[in-house]
Amino acid sequence: MSRTIWLVRHGQRVDNVDKKWKANNPTKWDDPELTIRGKQQSHEVGKHFANMNIERIICSPYTRCVETAAEIVAMMENKAKICLEPGFMEPLYQVMDPPSLMTVAKLKEYTTQVDEDYKPVFEKVPAEPKGDLGCGERVTKTFKEVAKKFPNGNIIIVSHGTPIANIHAFLMGHWKYVGQCTISKITDMYGQSFRLDYYSNKKHLSQPFDLHEDEVIVPRAAPEK
Repeated sequence: MSRTIWLVRHGQRVDNVDKKWKANNPTKWDDPELTIRGKQQSHEVGKHFANMNIERIICSPYTRCVETAAEIVAMMENKAKICLEPGFMEPLYQVMDPPSLMTVAKLKEYTTQVDEDYKPVFEKVPAEPKGDLGCGERVTKTFKEVAKKFPNGNIIIVSHGTPIANIHAFLMGHWKYVGQCTISKITDMYGQSFRLDYYSNKKHLSQPFDLHEDEVIVPRAAPEK
């Protein structure tokens, strides 16, 4: 017996197309929203999962991931609950302040499918080494603990390129980046072992290009002081 853990990177973000967005939004430069295309990409991911049995969607608390998860669940026949998990957020060196869990009121701007009883692996992300590999230990722990929290049903993890690349490193022993709104499939032999069946699949996307999948070929080192 086995079940499936799906990995989905968020859709296209506004600063991918508006290069001045971060400079014009100094108080939230690390939390851009999805573009219209990003929402369409997320909608297409939702169509892929529409008729599948999904127990939970585990989601980074950043807006782009929440929007992606909301678009996915909106397409589901049997709507899964969304659980916010800071353990799947970006590496700390790329963020302003580690976000606390979004309030339910904030989440309901996007969806009502919120699991208010979910207890995250990390309510607050601890200090970690700088660089893309710095979040590897935290992401791996979160991945394993989430698998234990939901041992039976299929789950979707919605996160960012760097955390998902670290999951790939945990499973396969080497770093590999994913494209936006691509889907990866992991078979979980109920905690005994994990098998990566495919990675960064984009067949479900109507525009399978310009997905920033080659954004980071190798892990970025810690920035120099």
